[in-house]
Amino acid sequence: MGRNWLFVAILLAATVVLAIATGYSLLWKAVYFFLMLIGLSWVWTWLNVRDIEVHRDGPEQRAQIGQTISERISVRNRSWLPKPWIEIRDHSTLPGHEASMAINLPAQQRRTWRIKTPCTRRGRFSLGPLTVVASDPVGLFRREQQIAGSGTLLVYPRTVPLPNFTLPGGELSGESRIKTRTHAITPNAAGIREYAPGDSFNRIHWASTARTGRIMVKEFELDPSSEVWLLIDMQRDVQYGEGNDSTEEYAVTIAASIGRRLIETNRSVGVIAYGETHEIVHTDRGDRQLQKLLETLALVHATGKVPLAEVIAAESTRFGRNSTLVVITPSTDDTWVHALQNQTHRGVRAVAIVLEPVTFGGEAEVIHTLGSLAAADIRTYLVKRGDDLDQALSARASHRMA
Repeated sequence: MGRNWLFVAILLAATVVLAIATGYSLLWKAVYFFLMLIGLSWVWTWLNVRDIEVHRDGPEQRAQIGQTISERISVRNRSWLPKPWIEIRDHSTLPGHEASMAINLPAQQRRTWRIKTPCTRRGRFSLGPLTVVASDPVGLFRREQQIAGSGTLLVYPRTVPLPNFTLPGGELSGESRIKTRTHAITPNAAGIREYAPGDSFNRIHWASTARTGRIMVKEFELDPSSEVWLLIDMQRDVQYGEGNDSTEEYAVTIAASIGRRLIETNRSVGVIAYGETHEIVHTDRGDRQLQKLLETLALVHATGKVPLAEVIAAESTRFGRNSTLVVITPSTDDTWVHALQNQTHRGVRAVAIVLEPVTFGGEAEVIHTLGSLAAADIRTYLVKRGDDLDQALSARASHRMA
């Protein structure tokens, strides 16, 4: 019921009492008027939510921070009666998505509007549902009816180009590597063979084809030293800042950017993040793997309770000899540095990306942690709030930290 219902009900009751007490005909006419007003108001709101047709052309199911999604909403009045004072209310959870509108729908007419919303936060959000809200002119009754279902939108984290980011190079001879044949094109050619149906044309070895008179294709081997694990510290107690200026968001953006960079160079990449749940994306290559990484990073949050040192120890069996472990953390607890150093003793290459807590509103000093990493001969990058990530993660920046 509307906000004026109580006032009208009290006024009607008082009028009825006075009419019974006095028998005055004008008071009885007032009673009839109030009853008719209530009846007409109820019918008005009932008719206003009927015969309404809604179409919404939503965006793709996936977007990325920095992109703008567009949605088109069309509302049609299929009735021969006009529908004034109609409010279309949107219940989307996407920040900044304002699709609600108050409209006047003439008989057999349609109203259409388009909403453009910039994606500013990663995560999974609902688009809709839509509800039509109708009220009578007096405000006695209010009726709502859901007229359109909802969809979902997954917003990936932001990624930035990192053309100057490099990983530690291999130090072992080729003979010590474990060679595994793979259907993927990698930097390591293993030999040639005759063409088979289904082989990609970009694998053809033209010199051998011209020499033998038969179509020959290159075979490739999977180099385990190209396997990279991105380990993101999602322990709640070591995080600082809020929103997009938090260590959590910087860590996710860095991981997503490095993952894209490495996959574009045909590296095998995986992700580990102990948030509310233990998220593991096993190492792999290709566009599909990049999509898996971005989907996981879109939903992970720094709500974990497991310290970084314990995560490194618990997941150590995943890190093979000559694989690379990239740790992204704002933690200044040296325990994780020792845990990472233990992995290097097993032949794991290590990279540390340290987010400086002071620049995110914290109080912990990072200088001692940087010294421990330098003593352990672990390549280190220091990232401050507001840094250009391409410069902060460039090879030149890592030399300054070494």
